[in-house]
Amino acid sequence: MRLKNLKRWAACVAAICVAATTVGCGSLSVPESTASQAEAAEEAGKESETSAELTEAEKTVRVVGNLNGLSLDMGNAFCDSLEEQSGGKIAVERYLTGQVGTNDEDLCIGLSEGNFDVYLTSDMLATWVLPEWLGYANVAFCFRDADHVKKYWKMLKEEQGLNDKMIEQYGVHAIITDSVAVRTPRYITANKEIKSPDDMVGLKFRTPSVEGVVASWQACGASIVPIPFGELFSALQTGAADAQENPTDMIMQGGFYSVQKYMMLTSHQYGAYLFHVNEKWYETLTDEEKELVINAAQSGYDLFNEKGAEQDVQYIKELEEKGMTVIPADQIDIEAFKGKIIEQVLEKFKDSWAEGGWEVIQGL
Repeated sequence: MRLKNLKRWAACVAAICVAATTVGCGSLSVPESTASQAEAAEEAGKESETSAELTEAEKTVRVVGNLNGLSLDMGNAFCDSLEEQSGGKIAVERYLTGQVGTNDEDLCIGLSEGNFDVYLTSDMLATWVLPEWLGYANVAFCFRDADHVKKYWKMLKEEQGLNDKMIEQYGVHAIITDSVAVRTPRYITANKEIKSPDDMVGLKFRTPSVEGVVASWQACGASIVPIPFGELFSALQTGAADAQENPTDMIMQGGFYSVQKYMMLTSHQYGAYLFHVNEKWYETLTDEEKELVINAAQSGYDLFNEKGAEQDVQYIKELEEKGMTVIPADQIDIEAFKGKIIEQVLEKFKDSWAEGGWEVIQGL
């Protein structure tokens, strides 16, 4: 059981969160030694005393993430909105850049055990409670666009009992309105044009080691190579991998424009970020305060989605300027890819995924 294996970790994080009482924009670096832990706690206490003189906060929320770039902007937008809407009545402690931890599973359990109150992450908790539905999201070309992704998450909440299951099993729920934060689409890069499934045959193709993703591209005849992201540039440079797929921000971050000639705008997969809250903490809030939390999450989602779309367009332009040839979607046989992938993948997972789930999702 995850909970049993992480008791020691949970106790450590609980101690850290109790010691760290910084208010507002404060942040905590998790020390490695007992001595440095004591020093950090003392400094946090001093800052807390100073902040207490400036505000009369009635409640505190501890917001955790392992964020950077736009996801960090989203986390800060949530915190800023909550502070401003509450007029300082809710003090926000921010641990948004991995100070409490960087392992997603550990942090999900930490939220479950109440070591902090809000955690911004992707779909791990949802995958734990609704694997028969989350599997579909990893199939290439499952979603038409970002709006389709939002409808999918709303359906999971309203029709499949996502939050009820999260609360029952882990004591948390996800904040899902008419929106979630939708990551920009994933595109293929390679040293040759890829316009149809035939162009994938025999290609050494790096993907995340996620069964639905792997099965999608194996159905096109690609040879999947499981390479960590940190080693991917070298693999592309040396020919250990011929091609890969990622959103534009990761293509820029990885510098893949230096070792890949083409980028195909396939938009074959979308991810999502959601704010998750500890249920016991959430139930200590008044109805008005709960509404503030939901509004703050919406502010974060709106910022992420707006800036993400703008950033995607800008990065495509910059990648062209850096020498990549961009192949637009209307020059790619998307229907041929769907025909090759969908039937094979659905057959492969028919016994483990929700019966009729594909049709439900495509009907949204």
